[in-house]
Amino acid sequence: MVIPAYRGRALIADCIRSVERALEGLRAEIVVVESSGDGAVELIRQEFPGVRVLALSEQASAGAARNRGVTAARGKQIAFVDQDCVVPPDWISRLEELLARPGVGAVGGSIGFRNPSNFSGAAVYFLEFLRHFPSSKSAGRNQNFLIGCNLACRRDVFNRVQFPDRTLAEDVLFSELIRREGLDLLYAPQIQVSHWNREGWREFVKYNLKMGRAAAHYQAVLDRPLDRLVRKLPALALLSPAMTLPRIAMALWGQWTYLLGFLALSPACLVGNVFWSIGLCRELRQIRLAESRQITTHLSKIPR
Repeated sequence: MVIPAYRGRALIADCIRSVERALEGLRAEIVVVESSGDGAVELIRQEFPGVRVLALSEQASAGAARNRGVTAARGKQIAFVDQDCVVPPDWISRLEELLARPGVGAVGGSIGFRNPSNFSGAAVYFLEFLRHFPSSKSAGRNQNFLIGCNLACRRDVFNRVQFPDRTLAEDVLFSELIRREGLDLLYAPQIQVSHWNREGWREFVKYNLKMGRAAAHYQAVLDRPLDRLVRKLPALALLSPAMTLPRIAMALWGQWTYLLGFLALSPACLVGNVFWSIGLCRELRQIRLAESRQITTHLSKIPR
């Protein structure tokens, strides 16, 4: 079990307690990779002496922290959760059952939220986890990418694939790399991890801008037809709310508590998705400028 941690002192104890319940009776270890120096290391060592802690001197991205944790861990199967999540008691057993299926390289589940009464946090949740809402649907192969805070993988897969050194979209890229190795992803939306979402409207705006910038990079890797079109005409990204908000509503249909919460917060979600689009457009322009500079530099080195 690997838990990346950064400024998570206030939440990580709940996470570890839930993981210990899920691991009860199993031969397993918990490895926390902490890189903020906010006191979480001392708290863990005092309250959870059985947990291994890697205290890094410099900030590590979520992807890099997970890779360090895998290097330190000893198990043949590795599960991942984040510091701001809690897992159900049967979480490990259900992931292991799915991971045993032939041809499967990694498995994962959905994301619920722990702080629904916080409006900005709930609005972030609906936008960030659009493709990972809990449901009663059965597990499906290669129907979705896997979220890093609810994921399990065999160690031999890590001999071939690692998380990119990123904090946003690293799980999208990791999932794609596994598929390119000829292995299946198994997504089970009924296996739910509960997530504490970011709070505060200023953070809401900043985080949506960050998610938009991250999307510019993973879309270039996935290279889907719509992604190629948006790269050619970045302004098309500003139409995203017209597609994203109805998609959220449809994904939540039948889950009435979640759906009513989304409808109440839809104006905020609209604003957040606009900022996502702005972040995407800005990053696409930066990528284009960088590519133009590379071409110019290359041409200048060609003998005349």
